[in-house]
Amino acid sequence: MGVLSLATELFGLFPHFLEERSLERYSNILQVPVKALNIGNSSLIGSLSVANSYGIVLPPLATGEEIEILREFLRENNIDVVIEKVEAKNTAFGNLIATNDRGCVISSELKEYRKKIEDILNVEVVTRDVAGLSTVGSNLVVTNKGGLVHPNASEEEIEELKGIFKLDILERGTANKGNPSVGACIVANSKGAIVGGDTTGPEMLKIEEALDLIE
Repeated sequence: MGVLSLATELFGLFPHFLEERSLERYSNILQVPVKALNIGNSSLIGSLSVANSYGIVLPPLATGEEIEILREFLRENNIDVVIEKVEAKNTAFGNLIATNDRGCVISSELKEYRKKIEDILNVEVVTRDVAGLSTVGSNLVVTNKGGLVHPNASEEEIEELKGIFKLDILERGTANKGNPSVGACIVANSKGAIVGGDTTGPEMLKIEEALDLIE
């Protein structure tokens, strides 16, 4: 799910091929308005773009028509966020960036764009790897309440990440029957989460605990 979609505290973006019934369900889970669209003529929205409550980082291949559809959706829902392209060579921003409304981590592959990303997302941006991997967005999912990280993340890393994102809860875990790339498997905000269909019961419980979704 994380490869195809993204969610913030204000909205969710999902691939255009989803049925209306699925979109309504996801909107209810996340408790935000949602929109189905393409980014760069691709359904890989979660891999190509990243967002929080302040801004949306889009790849250079996002078309003018797609951006206008996105702007219209946000206008209709009275959501005011910055929408900007970042002209980087590696455009898989969702795989290379993890953010909430308090902090952001980007891959070293994007270090020259740190200030630009900081301006769009309106949070402090830190350049670093996670669990020895540069694909920080694929291996970390964070909301304003909690987070889940690749199982190989060290205790020191976890404490550092908690400080960056200003979180009390950040735990190791997997999804989709042991997949450590949790950011690629989970779409979440502080109200709910959508996970891959192969995710097991114990994994679900860990995800709910880590994202502080248990009432």
